[in-house]
Amino acid sequence: MKKISKELYRSYVYMILFFVISYLGVVFAFISYIDRSGTTDIETLDSFLTYETNEFEKKINQGKDLNYLFKDALEECPEILGTNVIFLYDGEKFVKTKNVRIPDNIDKEVVNRIERVGYFNYQYLNKEIDVKGYNKINLIIIKDMASERNMIIHITLISGVIMLLSLFVSIGISRRFYREFANSLQNLQDITNNINLHTISKDFQSENKFIEFDIIIDSYKKMLNRLKLQTDAQLDFVNNASHELKTPIFIIGSYIKMIKRWGLENRDVSNEAIEAIEDETEVMNNLIQKLLFLAKGNIKEVEKEELQIKKIILDVVKELNIIYPKQKIEIKGKEKNIYSDKFLLRQLFFNLIENSIKYGRERDIYVEIIVDKSVQVKIVDNGEGIKESDLKFIYEKFYRVDKGRSREMKSHGLGMSIVKKITEILKIDIEILSKYGKGTTVILNIPVGK
Repeated sequence: MKKISKELYRSYVYMILFFVISYLGVVFAFISYIDRSGTTDIETLDSFLTYETNEFEKKINQGKDLNYLFKDALEECPEILGTNVIFLYDGEKFVKTKNVRIPDNIDKEVVNRIERVGYFNYQYLNKEIDVKGYNKINLIIIKDMASERNMIIHITLISGVIMLLSLFVSIGISRRFYREFANSLQNLQDITNNINLHTISKDFQSENKFIEFDIIIDSYKKMLNRLKLQTDAQLDFVNNASHELKTPIFIIGSYIKMIKRWGLENRDVSNEAIEAIEDETEVMNNLIQKLLFLAKGNIKEVEKEELQIKKIILDVVKELNIIYPKQKIEIKGKEKNIYSDKFLLRQLFFNLIENSIKYGRERDIYVEIIVDKSVQVKIVDNGEGIKESDLKFIYEKFYRVDKGRSREMKSHGLGMSIVKKITEILKIDIEILSKYGKGTTVILNIPVGK
């Protein structure tokens, strides 16, 4: 696995090398251009002089002297900086500019081809001209590259100095940035090594010079805060669940001991113990069912089908009447077909109506179905009601409004947590209106369509 710091340093080295290579490429391209320009100057003069020398025979027939023709061609020849034209005939030299020296390293045997002498010393072209009735004539065009050579040397030196300065500055900047980046990475590593669920509340001083690292650290802290909240919630859930299970287990154990001691001889004691164990078993079963439902996590797949809302409520009420035979529950409203999950919807109504029964002081409960564009279900009881200070906590696991009577009512404080979870899954809007001592109204707005 690669390290970011090393990859970053390597990227800067590549960038510097690319800059150097590009710069050298520009310099070499300029040198090549200078070299081609010297060749172009020679070709220009050669083109002109070829035309002039082709007229020699015609002008000689008109009575012109050959020496005159050499001088005339040289005078007409364009003046180009650093170039010289030389005619050689019978050991004589005809030049436009006096004191022109023919370089010793010019190969007179090579004709009709531009040659280079040294590193930007000379370029020359040696041509043989044939004129009928005359000996061989040599035309030599010389391009002195001294000025171009000096210019290239100066440009190369200046470019080299600039390139070296740029290279050292770039290396310095990249190393400085690399150190700052590496320090920030090390700082991030130190902070993450020191942060845990127990030290998350401490204020960690960050010396990062890059805002991105501060964002990462802040995100990491937020993630740990979420994990701490979830861990605390899970620990609280386990502790509360353990506590809730401990009581019925202790009671069942106590009654079993009582049966062992006196129950086999005393039928009344045995019956009392068996009934108590049955009640506690039912309490444990109810608690375990609720815990299992809450432990499922996010339920993603919802099996929707066409359901009759009133029939679902009637079935739930019928089931509750078996458990609470004395409770009177009145259902009003029209039937309406909706698309929803049957199991979740039954669980929702079961928990809400059972809560109304438990806290309703055995007074009548009213369930009203209001059919419009959507379906609204109201569950109204005239029981104890909920204090305003308790309303915001009713969805928390194991929270009970009346802790003193929770055992008597077989309440574990999980029903409303299940209600909240189901409403989120089925996208049902829930509203709870309550006045302490006067009763509670639960309003459900249930989607109709698929």
